[in-house]
Amino acid sequence: MTHEEVAPPFESWTEHLKGLGDKELTELAGDYCWLTEKNKPQDQRAEFQKRREAIIAECERRGISEAANNCRPSGSSMEQE
Repeated sequence: MTHEEVAPPFESWTEHLKGLGDKELTELAGDYCWLTEKNKPQDQRAEFQKRREAIIAECERRGISEAANNCRPSGSSMEQE
């Protein structure tokens, strides 16, 4: 039987992110980069997207723009030329 980690409720997700160190936040951003929500019901996909957006916002707030860009879904990274 596989153990699946469960994220904190979305209501406390932002506070959870603020409590993480930069290294932990960067690792989480990397995880959300390759995780997909394709096989989930619509409400779970929406929650996943909100969590991803909160991770990106927290990375940007801390000035960890590379982690924020890495967290964005493929094809939507905001590369500056």
